[in-house]
Amino acid sequence: MSEASPGFVSQMSQEDRQEATGGGLTESRPMSREQSYEIWRALYDRLDAAEHHLGGPYKRTAVGQFLPSPLRHLNAAIDYLIETGAIDPARPFLDAGAGDGRVVALTSLVYGIPSVGVEYDEALVDFSRRNIQSLKESGLQGASDLVIPGDFTDDDTYLRARLRFEDFATVFNYINNEGDIAEKVALSSPPGTTLLVLGAFPVPGYHGLTLERNIMLATGRDPAAGVALDDLPVSDDTYIDLNATYIQVYRR
Repeated sequence: MSEASPGFVSQMSQEDRQEATGGGLTESRPMSREQSYEIWRALYDRLDAAEHHLGGPYKRTAVGQFLPSPLRHLNAAIDYLIETGAIDPARPFLDAGAGDGRVVALTSLVYGIPSVGVEYDEALVDFSRRNIQSLKESGLQGASDLVIPGDFTDDDTYLRARLRFEDFATVFNYINNEGDIAEKVALSSPPGTTLLVLGAFPVPGYHGLTLERNIMLATGRDPAAGVALDDLPVSDDTYIDLNATYIQVYRR
């Protein structure tokens, strides 16, 4: 594992991090979900902007790659999947490939879902933890959160943290060895477990899992317009727009 911090870590000073999250500690009164989301987005927008000249944050790790989930698409998808019952916010959520911690921060601190992220790269594990701590210092409060080092397909990764892979009701992955985590869910998770794959295209019967939903996430040129979601039919002849972003809901 690499011990060198990724480029975007070194470019983000403590002052910048405080500015991105609103300047440090906020008032103690509870925040609304909208307020928490805006603080979360401000931090990660700034991190992404710091690497814009390089095409955005990216790091190749020993076992895969770090490619950050698009913020607006991610939030729209999580919100919609909770609203429609695909995610149970009371049950544990796993981000398989935690990267800079944005998914765990969103699900735990904005949506109140007990969440764990697994990341192989030690520098990214540290970066994730510092980002989440910064958000907490800015007043975000939510469910339990944890980012742990290791291989997300290895049971020992979870056992070292006194966790069990099979206890996660929802498993999330953003095009990072998604076939490996799908196989892990198929072999190790109990029936009813949900696998969410963002950024891929639908594959019926993927590693023996049932494809329940294929959701298209589309944005226009106006950032204020938000993200449009289209719950597409699950069939082999569904038209796929190669320029759109999709999230699939698979069930064990």
